[in-house]
Amino acid sequence: MEKCFDIIPHSSGWIYVLDGKASASYPSYSLALRAARLHALRETDTLRRIVFRRQELNGQMTAVKPEGPRPSF
Repeated sequence: MEKCFDIIPHSSGWIYVLDGKASASYPSYSLALRAARLHALRETDTLRRIVFRRQELNGQMTAVKPEGPRPSF
């Protein structure tokens, strides 16, 4: 089972969406991804694999390459 953090463009920058709920807006993709990774660190549901996806220009979601077991900031 997967838990997807979708990083998508927004009229005011970038947001991430988790379980149908949008985050605050971030001025860049990298900041939105960083915020999503920090949110993922707080998740306690260890039975689900966390996946980060980015929305491409054609609307498709593409998996973001993981940075190892813990994100480096």
